Amino acid sequence: MNELFIVFANSLVALILCIAVGYVLRRRRLLNDTHTSGIAELLVKVAMPSSVFMALMRPFTMELFWESIATFLITGVVYALGAVVGFFLAKVLKVGIDARKVWAFGVGFGNVGFMGLPVISAVFGAEGLFYVAMALAAFNLHSFTWGVWIFDKSEVDGPIKVVMRNPALAATIIGFVFFLTGFRFPAALEGGIELIAGMTSPISMILIGAILAKQRLKDSLMDIKILPPAATKLLAMPVLTWLVLRWFVPNLLMLGVIVTLMAMPVAAGTVIFAEQYKGDTTTAAKLVVVSTLLCVVTVPLISFLL
Repeated sequence: MNELFIVFANSLVALILCIAVGYVLRRRRLLNDTHTSGIAELLVKVAMPSSVFMALMRPFTMELFWESIATFLITGVVYALGAVVGFFLAKVLKVGIDARKVWAFGVGFGNVGFMGLPVISAVFGAEGLFYVAMALAAFNLHSFTWGVWIFDKSEVDGPIKVVMRNPALAATIIGFVFFLTGFRFPAALEGGIELIAGMTSPISMILIGAILAKQRLKDSLMDIKILPPAATKLLAMPVLTWLVLRWFVPNLLMLGVIVTLMAMPVAAGTVIFAEQYKGDTTTAAKLVVVSTLLCVVTVPLISFLL
């Protein structure tokens, strides 16, 4: 059996255990909306920025520099293509305009932060997180600009506001300056930041479990209309990404990270944006739930490409 498949499967089992903990805690009412909101704030404003910052603490080389720029640009292009594919898929299947927006955003943007960081960390190790940091920067920049435009053309922020509102993006910029200059914090301070970054994987998975526990899983799984965008996001996009990039990306680690990130389930932000801009929150919630559950099977399958 493919060794990478085994690594993916074992890593996902460990992460699923954390998801199960979050699910049970929510069902047992040991976690509520106030708790999950606080956990999300902790992740978005503290743990994830620490993770992406530490991921960029690598010795500078020109090869790594150009690979970081390439990762940022490639993932941005794939996000955009995914959104276009999702939109036209919804149009061909004659989906309503509100659901069409959800399909476009959902197929375009995967769960790079809450799922991508833990999975890449578990499978590819600390070296893989360097490329995740750049992909996450592209995610934040694009999702809060033209990603918002998908839902509401009048609510798009400028790039400076996007940076100010996204601690992970700001941490990427600061970390990239450190990478370029070779500047480092004292070892004790870096050790503290790394300790905080270590919270990202388990807490992200516990939060996802708590979010899943809020949904009626039976209703989501029985809605077959969700399968086309979910399958497109989980299978078609990573396969297409691999088919194209394998000719242009000689670094197998970089290729593996990008393809794996494209195989991540629909971003939880899909529900948040749908709610914020009065979109189809029901379809968004179902798409997030179904794709998150199915990725347990589809992500290890993608490893056969790698």
